[in-house]
Amino acid sequence: MALTSLPDLLTLYRNDPRVARIAEGLQPDSAREQIAGTIGSSQALIAASVIDRMKGVHVFVLTDKEEAAYFMNDLEALRGTDKDARNAKKSEDMLFYPAPSRSPYDPDGHHDGERVTRTELLEVLMSRAASSLPHLHSSSLVIVTYPEALVPLVVSKEAMQKNTLSIKRNEELPIDTLEEWLHETGFTRVEFVYEPGQFSVRGGIVDIFSYGSDKPYRIELYGDTVESVRRFDPQDQLTVERLAEAVIVPDLQDEDAARQQLFFAQLPADATIWMRDMQAIGDAAAKQLKLLTETYDRLPEKEKHALPSELLATDTALIKGLLGFRKVFWANAVQHKGTGDTEKISTATTQRRDDNATQEKHAGCGGFPTASAADIRQRIQSA
Repeated sequence: MALTSLPDLLTLYRNDPRVARIAEGLQPDSAREQIAGTIGSSQALIAASVIDRMKGVHVFVLTDKEEAAYFMNDLEALRGTDKDARNAKKSEDMLFYPAPSRSPYDPDGHHDGERVTRTELLEVLMSRAASSLPHLHSSSLVIVTYPEALVPLVVSKEAMQKNTLSIKRNEELPIDTLEEWLHETGFTRVEFVYEPGQFSVRGGIVDIFSYGSDKPYRIELYGDTVESVRRFDPQDQLTVERLAEAVIVPDLQDEDAARQQLFFAQLPADATIWMRDMQAIGDAAAKQLKLLTETYDRLPEKEKHALPSELLATDTALIKGLLGFRKVFWANAVQHKGTGDTEKISTATTQRRDDNATQEKHAGCGGFPTASAADIRQRIQSA
């Protein structure tokens, strides 16, 4: 098959029998697959091909933020070449989950831009779990992240559901009731909203900048009835999207240890986690705990703040939190020339991957086309 475009390369991967074996091997609960011999953008091509066969929530844990960003760019580029994917963007979500950019002890932590991105993802997971719509559960949700982002504890599902307000078109909602809820959950009234945590009221129009959205909502009421729900650009005030429902999420990233849980606890039980090494996640936890403890020791009034151990997951807790999920490991393996069979892998990394599993499957990917997306583009341009 002549490779003249990215769609051709993606089709080649999708039709490869080894992709089918990987997807089939991931069907049982707590399944484990190991993919070896991949370089460059071939990992994104394999991942996209497997996701096409196996819907659901897929979490990709890359080595660091930079690698995660490159990997997500590759996935987005591949989706941009796929006509079916372009037509299904509403159901084929792809989200980045970054680490907080500010310390939890920072008094201006609510200005952390990454906090909005993190909360938006948690809101998507909550809505997906609560939804009764069949198409949501049969679609894909791709989450790209890295170890440092998984260490901070997040608000529990129960606390998030309890403190989230859903506003639907045509429902009854007295404006004074809405204002009271916004004040109680920490929103600040301003003349014009420009950042999360703000709201404004002008007659029967209420603008709300939720922590779970990158754009504010505009709620128009006729009397006590919600007449329209929109998202708009705060810069030019123009409508971006008309909606049937707005989900308002307050700032839930606080120091209340009783409301915190692992990020993995937010995932559905049948999620698939792709990673290189579980130990890297544990190492990131130990490093962050050390750094936050040093910050805590410098606080003037320690008794007013939660302990670092109450805000961050331990390495043991994170490794334990991975148990039970389907997992795919990227690894190196020796291949026999002329065959697609993978040799048994015996490395220190593999030895650390004892996940109480009684059997581990290996899917050999040596021999997959290894040209990167950039290589293919260059080949097309010079053709």
